[in-house]
Amino acid sequence: VPEHAELAWILGCLTNVPRLLRLPQWKMKRASQNNEGTVGLLTYPVLQAADILLYKSTHVPVGEDQVLHLELAQDIAQHFNKKYGEFFPVPKAILSEL
Repeated sequence: VPEHAELAWILGCLTNVPRLLRLPQWKMKRASQNNEGTVGLLTYPVLQAADILLYKSTHVPVGEDQVLHLELAQDIAQHFNKKYGEFFPVPKAILSEL
């Protein structure tokens, strides 16, 4: 579905790099790669946000390890709505037990 990549590009243009660098998954993976993290790894959470927001999801089942990525999606939705008007619902987490 090309709209996922297209929305990820748009949302990536609204997301600042320091916010992505604070995500623990980035820090852990970069450490295991001798501080050579890739752009794909850095921007993957923005693609996840696009996957959620594209369908205007209001609730998303997540595990504990994905809560911060959902928080990023929430932040991106709020930022987009503030800049362009109410468009995306801010998704809420439904914590799933593993």
